[in-house]
Amino acid sequence: MASRGASPRVEPAHGFLYDPNGLQVAQATDRVEDLLAQVSNYLKDPFNARQQDAFVASFAERVSLLWGPPGTGKTTVLAGVILGWIERAWRSGHPVSVGVGASNYNAIDNVLREVVDLLQRRRERLGNPPGDVRVARVRSESAKPPLDGRIEDVSRKAPAARTLAAAVHEQPTCTVVGGTWQQLGHLAEDVSGIQTPVARWFDLLVLDEASQVPVAPAAAYFLLLREAGHLVLAGDHKQLGPIYGFEMRDSAQGLFDCIFSYMQETHGIEPVALDRNYRTNTEISGWPRERFYSEGYEAFYPQRRLAITVPAATGQPPTGWPPNLAWTDYFLRLLDPELPVVVVSYGAQTSTLSNPFEAEMVASLALLYRGILGPAGDLEFWSEHLGIVTPHRAQMSTIRNLLVDAAGMPMDPPPFVDTVDRFQGQERDLMIASYVVADRDFAAAEEAFILNPRRFNVTLTRARSKFIMFVSDAVLEHLPGDADVARDAAHLQLFAENYCTTIDEEITLPFFDRGILTSMRCRLRGRSDVP
Repeated sequence: MASRGASPRVEPAHGFLYDPNGLQVAQATDRVEDLLAQVSNYLKDPFNARQQDAFVASFAERVSLLWGPPGTGKTTVLAGVILGWIERAWRSGHPVSVGVGASNYNAIDNVLREVVDLLQRRRERLGNPPGDVRVARVRSESAKPPLDGRIEDVSRKAPAARTLAAAVHEQPTCTVVGGTWQQLGHLAEDVSGIQTPVARWFDLLVLDEASQVPVAPAAAYFLLLREAGHLVLAGDHKQLGPIYGFEMRDSAQGLFDCIFSYMQETHGIEPVALDRNYRTNTEISGWPRERFYSEGYEAFYPQRRLAITVPAATGQPPTGWPPNLAWTDYFLRLLDPELPVVVVSYGAQTSTLSNPFEAEMVASLALLYRGILGPAGDLEFWSEHLGIVTPHRAQMSTIRNLLVDAAGMPMDPPPFVDTVDRFQGQERDLMIASYVVADRDFAAAEEAFILNPRRFNVTLTRARSKFIMFVSDAVLEHLPGDADVARDAAHLQLFAENYCTTIDEEITLPFFDRGILTSMRCRLRGRSDVP
């Protein structure tokens, strides 16, 4: 009996949080192997053994963990799991409701996009399915709608939100609903009229990037599960974790950890570990395999390269090159597909939150790459081919302004320049990282942030074919006084100094400093494992 003033236990949320191993699994009416075989008919590529294990675990366990290092097909597996549950619902004649959550809309949309891709491929290969599937994402009024028009856009305060909530509850057809815990929780409050957002909505709840979801928001999601609901948590604790407004020095085995580590460390739930890297080539995957992932992580496409032909150097810029961007033939060298990993470092300066040298280098390479690609549209260019990451918003603005004002690139769609936190779960053919900070004192003040190994791991592994990094000696040569921070810093610093050794030479790169043409002496390092 609950003590006076204590909140009543809500099941199964309480069980998921405090005794997940004690939750019972309902008797299965379908062979999971048959469901996997059915879904395999329209997968783009067959699941490997570990991916199959994750599919089976979603049915056999009330709580299953999927450890997905970068590029191992985590999002594709989650979509396959969701389709497996839908296939079972079609066979039984009992529709299911599936919830998709994460710490941000980008991660949610990635899963929903894979779901609609699989549904479309099913129709193409097997004909019309035996039932309908409604795929929607609930958002706040200020949030942007999904970029994929196949995903139904539902603003939480619009009448359609209540209609969607009723459909999820009554289940006239299968539904897949994505949303942050805040928006789904507020919708549950709106529908119930009470402040405790409890709603028996989801038969299956999938939380992607669960290494970024703190325990408390995860518990809010749990309140939306049906009594016999299942939970799948997918993440990678070697990538970025939850963001708190205070420093977390040691969150092991505590409620302040991410929900993925909490289930693993506190309750002893072992994850299915994906081990085959389908994203990157050997050069990009080699460093995280050495430093972060001791098990497997071999590149499935070891010789993947940028699908471009870099023109021969002539000493002259390409036709139409803007006069307010400096030119050097070294840009052609930096974009060379046969040099998949490039680090450009330079001497300490005074740059802190914004760095005009790095910004102009990034803008010039982006414009050159866009010109070489040719026919690709602007939306495709930014969604598939190029991503730019930088740790500070001031540098984001500087780069965007140069791309639009100096390079003449359109603002619609906007150039994808963002922090790595927003990039987790995404990938591009080419990733360019601008580390910005070139002041030694400022580097010391930001050491734990800018030299964070998980932040660097995510930055590097967004790239499919090529990675270019601009970083100052102030960052590479900084020696933290804290032993833990020093160990963390070694991941980025040794990457440049010990891993990128195929080439090592001095170069000079021109740029405009407040309108005056000047130059920066740099050190060019890189790695290429193909003779």
